[in-house]
Amino acid sequence: MFLSEKERLAHITPLPIDKSGYFIDGAHVARFDKIPWSPFNLIGSAEGPVFKLMTVNWERDMFVMILDVPGGMKVEPHYHLGEAYGFILSGSFDYEYGKIVANNYIGEGASIAHSAVIGPDSVLQYSILFGGLCGVKPDGSPDLSVIVGCRAVYEMALRNNAAGHIAPPPEGWKSQWETPEAIAAVQMRSLAPA
Repeated sequence: MFLSEKERLAHITPLPIDKSGYFIDGAHVARFDKIPWSPFNLIGSAEGPVFKLMTVNWERDMFVMILDVPGGMKVEPHYHLGEAYGFILSGSFDYEYGKIVANNYIGEGASIAHSAVIGPDSVLQYSILFGGLCGVKPDGSPDLSVIVGCRAVYEMALRNNAAGHIAPPPEGWKSQWETPEAIAAVQMRSLAPA
């Protein structure tokens, strides 16, 4: 449904400069410096990456975050369930595609497992992820018992009072990765020859 500009503006109250928020028309404002960092780690260790969740697009099963990974850290193997994109703001890391440094853009395909070794300085990365991440089983297949997708990152940020600028999931929302068919498809793609 389309609203006229007058109807749309009748439902909007501009945010003060120190407050993040979302609006009924889908717009949102994130005051980066006012959003606390939240722990982000597939294996749940106390030390490790932190993130600021910028937005969740529930309809597309996609989220955007700023990720800060400590220097010298070995990033555990993980799968990207959907495509993932990143722009490196600072720092560097090495992985199978080569050395990635500040001002590099990376795009990664779906159902690909990889790991990385962070350089001496922390990596600050603007990331867009479709579907989310999961771990890797000892046999190299995806460990779908824990999926860090839209719902998980939203709940992590919410627990840390860092999600007030993001609309909650629509009632009854379910990730496309929460179905047996999607899980079977990820498992089959991960086993396919390259």
